[in-house]
Amino acid sequence: MSRAGLAALATCAAAACARPVPADPSSAALYRDLTRIVTVAEATGWTIDRIEVQDVLPAALDSVCRTHAPVRAALRAWLDDELVRQGGPVEDAWRARGKRLGEVGDLLTLTRVRMVLAAADLTADADCPFWMEPTEPFRGRQISDGRWQLSFGGGGKAIAIDQGGERDLSFGGAGRLLVGRVLGPRAGLYAGLELGASASFPKDDAGGRAGLVFGFDVVTPVVYRHTLTNAYFEVEAGWLGHVSEEEPDVIDHGVHLGVAFGGRATRTRFLFPGAVLGLSVERTFPADDAVDPLASPAAPLTMVKLGFRAAFDLDL
Repeated sequence: MSRAGLAALATCAAAACARPVPADPSSAALYRDLTRIVTVAEATGWTIDRIEVQDVLPAALDSVCRTHAPVRAALRAWLDDELVRQGGPVEDAWRARGKRLGEVGDLLTLTRVRMVLAAADLTADADCPFWMEPTEPFRGRQISDGRWQLSFGGGGKAIAIDQGGERDLSFGGAGRLLVGRVLGPRAGLYAGLELGASASFPKDDAGGRAGLVFGFDVVTPVVYRHTLTNAYFEVEAGWLGHVSEEEPDVIDHGVHLGVAFGGRATRTRFLFPGAVLGLSVERTFPADDAVDPLASPAAPLTMVKLGFRAAFDLDL
């Protein structure tokens, strides 16, 4: 790789490959709002510009109506300059790059953001409700920078179990409630509580399966979230308490480690709905009072959990 290429790669890594935004904070927040709205619409297939712009116009006005006219004008000017800088108009760039849409993806999104802004700005005076007043600075409606946030949700999990070399499968579900703060455009830090339950048919000494046995988990995760435009990654760790139906008065203590990938839709009234795919590894160690004095100590229990959950974020 050339020295220039290495320099570009290092610069991209240092900036987390972030897209450029306007220097004015209010214009930047409006731009990021409109970008989220457009890219969510693109994910389901953007076809006819006029129809797609009209479909997203209510969400766009929810942001545009809260900005002053100079903020919108500054964003229009910045978008026009950025379109030229990236090789626009998009139709010319598409032809010049072999008529491959993949080669003009960012430019196409930027063009659609400019279309949505123009349509919303055109109707703002007539359509904005009187109670939707402009604010300065505008902090955004589709982003959560600098805000405290409540995050909650739940779903099902498939669980692989290993204890003393004996492996099995079970299934369950969990719900969680987290409180945290979005530290900036990318980072967020949360902590809270997760309650889970599982059901299994454990094997007896003869290898047969006995009756249904329930297990219950309590996790106190600390979660770091790294946000992209509409998706995010999470890493988490925390204390784990595990209780089995067979010994309901004994809590086995352990650790919980997890990673997740999630997607967040645009704001629906007060909430940001989304979905998360998560993978966690948990290890518990049998409590001393759960061990029969005449028997060998029980082996640690390792659980690998793969689950899908609905998730909702509420800005406080």
